[in-house]
Amino acid sequence: MSPQPNQEKMFSCGLELADVVLNSDLLQRSLKAIQKLNDDPTKKNIRASSCAYKAYNDDQNKCEIIAFGCEFERVSSVLSPTTELCPPEFKFLQTRDNTFSINEVAITLFRSLLQDLDLFQRLKNPSKLLIVTGHSLGGWVASLFCLWLLENINQSNRNIPICITFGSPLVGDDGLRKSIHNRSGWNPRFLHIVSDSDLIPRTFLSSTTNNTKNSYKPFGTFLMCSPSGSSCFNDSDSVLSLLAVTGCSELLSLMDYRKLLEDLTNQIFVTKGDSQLHELRDPLRAGLILQLDAIGDKRMQEDKEEDTLITAMEKRERMSYHEQKKRISESEKKLNDVKMNMAHLEWYKKISSTKVSLGYYDCYKNKPFERDIKAVLFKARLTKYWEDVVDEAERKPRKPGFAPMGTRLLFGGTNYRRMVEPLDIAEYYKQGKRNYRTQGRPKHYKLLQTWQEEEERAAAHKRKSSTRDKAATLTEDSCFWADVEEAMILTKSLKNGEAVGGPEESPIEQLQEFEDYVMRLIDNLAVTPEIFLKESTFTLWWNEYKNIPQRNRRSLLATFMENERYQKYI
Repeated sequence: MSPQPNQEKMFSCGLELADVVLNSDLLQRSLKAIQKLNDDPTKKNIRASSCAYKAYNDDQNKCEIIAFGCEFERVSSVLSPTTELCPPEFKFLQTRDNTFSINEVAITLFRSLLQDLDLFQRLKNPSKLLIVTGHSLGGWVASLFCLWLLENINQSNRNIPICITFGSPLVGDDGLRKSIHNRSGWNPRFLHIVSDSDLIPRTFLSSTTNNTKNSYKPFGTFLMCSPSGSSCFNDSDSVLSLLAVTGCSELLSLMDYRKLLEDLTNQIFVTKGDSQLHELRDPLRAGLILQLDAIGDKRMQEDKEEDTLITAMEKRERMSYHEQKKRISESEKKLNDVKMNMAHLEWYKKISSTKVSLGYYDCYKNKPFERDIKAVLFKARLTKYWEDVVDEAERKPRKPGFAPMGTRLLFGGTNYRRMVEPLDIAEYYKQGKRNYRTQGRPKHYKLLQTWQEEEERAAAHKRKSSTRDKAATLTEDSCFWADVEEAMILTKSLKNGEAVGGPEESPIEQLQEFEDYVMRLIDNLAVTPEIFLKESTFTLWWNEYKNIPQRNRRSLLATFMENERYQKYI
């Protein structure tokens, strides 16, 4: 039985997808599905600006294949390089720093599918792995449809679609390529099969090589084929170079691609130029020669031309390797620094809570010890890191209601927010300011909290509700101390007979709401026990507030505090 792609497989690179597909019969089955669509008499009745599709169940590979096809007497006559900027159907790919363009004809063909709402709704939650495929202009539509699915498919569904195209033109510019690369796991979902003799995939090379405004750029992985062999490439510049030096003025039919793949399946690959490889000590250059030999084309037989191409590809590969290595090294160093600074603050919090009666928040606010001064440095380093992380995440395209960062990273951001934001609040109120939540809260805290809440809502249906059996080590509401400070200000104003508060709500009403808020946190064990330390701002507030005659002496918080139940709050 043929190897089957794992439905839960998230390919880390396009070469993994190519390996799975080439070691199964998915290419042949995709071609067969496209051929069935072409043979369907109803396809002949579609309008020239429309696209036909048909869905097929593949029980052997436990997948569903969606084939797309378009009817044109002369394909080349409709291949205009004109593009549309940021089509609304794909607005989700646009970011603050990146716009993109998609071929105008391709987007028109895609829009013709929007009339069939059942197709789009049904495939938002597929019951099996989806293979989206098409030949020539059908491949255009397949690529766009797969992009739409990747954005709109139910987030809990593991049947992530794969797109396989045959002889498809390039569909968009470098902005589109960047947008797809910015989406984790998207670029490896696309595999494009291109023959060395097919003109259509090379149609827009002139606009690309001339560096025009709407230059076309490839995305995904390209399986470059010739009668002598095939090789995979996923570097966009290398793909463009290979498209330019291979190919001729033929239009390959679906049958041509079927025959090409059959020949490749049946042949025994023998590398040309073995003697050349024995003389090489550089494994990278040797590997590139093997790849180019596998798709050996008569236009590349001259040594000088082939050597120039290999040298250029080798340079890009080395640059990419060193850039990636540098990014990984810098990322690891930053991550280690973050862990160290977080560990220092955790130790500072523990010391503040156990050896003095002030607690973490008030120690930092009053800074009576040298360790409090050092905590300022740890906080500043962590804040710089997370400001950068949040800023980068905000630039990424995202679906409304879902966080633009991974669950693990968001978990780290939530811990950072709950650990560090109280220290920012301490500094804010130490300076005599007011209204931190509405006027002083930094943007990155707001975003981290919003994304965490979105993540919790999105995952709510996956897990059963759970209750704590122990008090939180970090107060869940990172703005808790800001509310304590506001309560202290209101209490002092009442004590002094000053009018503080808005026209809609009296100070005593605001304080009663604060009581209810604190009690909810206590009931859910969502506040740290250190708030009850003898000299904490919360305890100082209560000692002032309990003497206010207007307060409700039968409130739940009053009962809790006056009966000293907080002594058992752990």
